[in-house]
Amino acid sequence: MPIIKLFIYVRRFSISDIKSEVYFKITTADDGTKDFTCTICQHVFKKRQNFSQHYKHVHLKQRPKLRSCHMCDVKVPAYMRAFHMEEHGLPAPSCGACGKKFSYPFQVLQHQKYYHMGERKFACDFCDLRFRSRYGLTKHTIKHTGERSFKCDLCDKGFKWKNNLRIHLMMHLNDKRHVCTVCEEAFVQTSSLKYHIVKRHPDLV
Repeated sequence: MPIIKLFIYVRRFSISDIKSEVYFKITTADDGTKDFTCTICQHVFKKRQNFSQHYKHVHLKQRPKLRSCHMCDVKVPAYMRAFHMEEHGLPAPSCGACGKKFSYPFQVLQHQKYYHMGERKFACDFCDLRFRSRYGLTKHTIKHTGERSFKCDLCDKGFKWKNNLRIHLMMHLNDKRHVCTVCEEAFVQTSSLKYHIVKRHPDLV
């Protein structure tokens, strides 16, 4: 029976001299051969150094890009732009229908097009609500049925939403891919990183 172990991979890369941390999985077959699996994309490698190069050239480049504020010298991730601009007294772009805030005006238009425009031709079987897309109806129906169809392979816990399962699996693997650009503290979820920045680095928001 194959033996599966989880290892932490820690190395300081030359790119921006950032300390990067990620888990990889080693599977040892009965004949002693090993496979090295990237826990981010599930790509399998025969050698550990191949995984190293894969992570360096693929996933390290996916770290959030910092964008300069046009009113000051501060650089912030795109998802923090709205918070930062409010510090300058500029209100974040928001939806006039529901008040939801966004980082960029084009995101408001996308949101309004998807949630507030168009024919509602998909009807719920449990209530009188109607939706513009089958996806919206499916998400709503789960609230009625309570179905938890997304199961964790490690502990059999079920989730209503695929994204919640993804976050849960990251908890299992301690996959802290969201890194604070100020102090390098890492978090599993983007929301935790945002909360950290607001609390620990209020000068950035």
